[in-house]
Amino acid sequence: MRNWPFSLQFRLIASFVLVLALTLSAVSWFVSTAFEAEAEQQQHEREDVRAARVQATFAAYFDAHGSWEGVEPVLEQASFLYGWRIVLSDNHGRVLGDSHGQEALRAGEEHEQKASESGEEHEPSSTVSMPVLSDGEKVGSIRFILDGPLSGESHEEPSESDLITRVNRSLIWTGLAVGGAGVLLIAFISRRVLSPIRSLSAAAVRFGKGDLSQRVAPATRDDVGQLGETFNAMAEELQRTELQRRNLMADIAHELRTPLANVQGYVEAIGDGVLQADETTIETLHRQIAHLTGVVEDLRLLTLAEAGALPLYPQLHDTNEILAAAKAAFRPRAESAGITIEAHLSASPLTLLVDRNRVDQVIHNLVENAIRHTPSGGRVTLSTARASGMARITVADSGPGIPPEFLPRLFDRFYRADPSRARATGGVGLGLSIAKQLVEAHGGRLWAESTPGAGSRFIFELPLEETSML
Repeated sequence: MRNWPFSLQFRLIASFVLVLALTLSAVSWFVSTAFEAEAEQQQHEREDVRAARVQATFAAYFDAHGSWEGVEPVLEQASFLYGWRIVLSDNHGRVLGDSHGQEALRAGEEHEQKASESGEEHEPSSTVSMPVLSDGEKVGSIRFILDGPLSGESHEEPSESDLITRVNRSLIWTGLAVGGAGVLLIAFISRRVLSPIRSLSAAAVRFGKGDLSQRVAPATRDDVGQLGETFNAMAEELQRTELQRRNLMADIAHELRTPLANVQGYVEAIGDGVLQADETTIETLHRQIAHLTGVVEDLRLLTLAEAGALPLYPQLHDTNEILAAAKAAFRPRAESAGITIEAHLSASPLTLLVDRNRVDQVIHNLVENAIRHTPSGGRVTLSTARASGMARITVADSGPGIPPEFLPRLFDRFYRADPSRARATGGVGLGLSIAKQLVEAHGGRLWAESTPGAGSRFIFELPLEETSML
């Protein structure tokens, strides 16, 4: 938890808080602006309605009394109700009454006179004048002075700013409550979401230290779960590769140990005088050394092919001619083993741009295996055909077939289906691996099909040269 401020969970929570703060600020500003404008508009409308009521009250008074005599109580009552200072004048502008009394009127006039005599600017009061009509004729006017001091008990309504402040305060407290609940919720959710990532990170650390058995259990089907499945697939492949590497080293040691031990035994026996360095002994040593040389050469060839560094010398060749040559080369051996070898050639020529020596090496390896695993009286068939812009070459036998569990590993290095590893039933287990790499080096693919008891089919495809597709 030392690095928690730098963790993804902390960043998610901080981002949520920042977004919440910005949202609350924007909402508060918008509400304040909109509410202030709306409140001001409503205030003007209320003042207009109140002024109209006062105007109607004085018009009704004049209609009822025919004069302004005794109007002072009405002035004071209207001022008390609406909180305004009201001044009533006749048609000649003579003041008939002031809701704040004659002293307030004289004080206002003296203040204006002094300001005029001294040359000081007088800040005018907020004044609204309205005529008073009776039977459609003007009988006086009233002035509403809104900034004068009020007499008597104050009946001020709450100001808009106070209301806006209370609204903003409510928004802030609501935002804090929602934000706190949101932080707890996102902390809980992010902990559950990030838990698989933490497990994956811990597994990756242990994996990096050499524990290739590490796997994670994807708990979801989202991107995080898919990441866990990808990690498991990667770990599985690396573990399989490491196992293959160890098996490769063990297989190389196994394949080299026996002939080296034989050579060492013969040399020591000759040195001790137990054996004579005659022709038979030298021939035996030559076979053992040739076997060692063959294993080393196969490993070199396989390594170059897997690295994509194997030199190829492609030329145009006809598949029918390639298969006919292979049939002729293996006919004596097949007949001596009581096996019939056949070649089914395509009706039209299929031209390949390939390295003939490497393709012959692939076919010879497959035919050699087919003859080795076909009992006397059986049949080995070579065939070629066109398949979706590719030339398909098949080597089929009528042997016992390959068990399904062996097919996936058939092209692995040093792998042989015979668990006894007896050389009488096969070579060192590099032939099919080399054949697969050689086919892929030409842009093709090689695979095997088999049904136990019904024989096996080894099939490889190579790209056709355009001249053969016309």
